Amino acid sequence: MRLFAGQSAWLLQRLTALALIVLLLLAAGMVLVRPAGYESWRALLSSAHGAVLVILGFLVLGLHGWVGARDVVLDYVHAPALRLALLFVVAFLLVGVQVRVLLAVARVAGGAA
Repeated sequence: MRLFAGQSAWLLQRLTALALIVLLLLAAGMVLVRPAGYESWRALLSSAHGAVLVILGFLVLGLHGWVGARDVVLDYVHAPALRLALLFVVAFLLVGVQVRVLLAVARVAGGAA
């Protein structure tokens, strides 16, 4: 048994939560400064800085979700086969969301409708 075995997951969960709070405050600031319509969000995604922020935001969200879901599954699912299957499903869904976000940002940044 390693000393502080769960500390890295705990720290990663807290750091990603802080990053999500910062990104949500930035998004809320954008909504308060100007109306949040389709064109304003499209303009954000069309800019390099906005696209990077959106991609990083979803990566951080996926990492935060992975750590939380992994901890819940490891704590409450004791059958090894079921545990592995559930972790695979969670990972598959989270990677699918990341791929979908990357494709959507690439399509908007590329100018396709």
